[in-house]
Amino acid sequence: MEGREGAPDSPYLTDNLKDYPVELNLLYENSTKRSCAAGEMIYIQSEASRPEFYLIEEGRVKIALLSKDGSERTVIIQERNTLFGYAAAFDGHPHFHTATALEPTELRVVPVATFLALNDRHPRLSAVIIAAFARVTRMLILQIENDSFMDARRRVAHMLCKLASEVGQTTPRGILIAKKVTQEDLGNLTGLSRVSVSLALNHFEEQDLLRKKRNMIEIFNVEKLRTVAGLS
Repeated sequence: MEGREGAPDSPYLTDNLKDYPVELNLLYENSTKRSCAAGEMIYIQSEASRPEFYLIEEGRVKIALLSKDGSERTVIIQERNTLFGYAAAFDGHPHFHTATALEPTELRVVPVATFLALNDRHPRLSAVIIAAFARVTRMLILQIENDSFMDARRRVAHMLCKLASEVGQTTPRGILIAKKVTQEDLGNLTGLSRVSVSLALNHFEEQDLLRKKRNMIEIFNVEKLRTVAGLS
């Protein structure tokens, strides 16, 4: 299992299991494989749940809410060594969101019964699920805060500050968000249109707070951006 525990943190505050290498290996060793094509729906909102949840071995999965009119809101992007689908798996109710593979993805399917049996012998496994719930709850609270109290510029600034904190790399001029993050990604995560995100980023670029380059963003003045976001 070499290398699995060393995967980088997700830029979207997901439950990367790098701090649980023993437990991560147990999940890999006691699960079955499932391959998903890009665009494949792993499960659909309101669909009956199964007593199993998922660990991403390779690829990315989008967790989103769908409205009756067909619009979509991304809740979180799951990456390598992260879990999803556990809430419905444990409570037995229908899925309350839709999970879609964003690219060719390899999953590990973990039956709830297997997990519980393993947890009897390795109690720290429960911390893995608790950590996953905590991380998603944090992201949901961030999105509720964005929707309730922030205008477009503040929402984008807030998300950029979070990304810089999670995966920022120091550069001679500031901090580079070291992940591919498109304007569409930012729009989905902040509940804004791509146009609104573009206008906000252009404004910040004109103010010399950041620079956009090839789906990556370099922040030159993170403290001023934090002020815009209301974080300082």
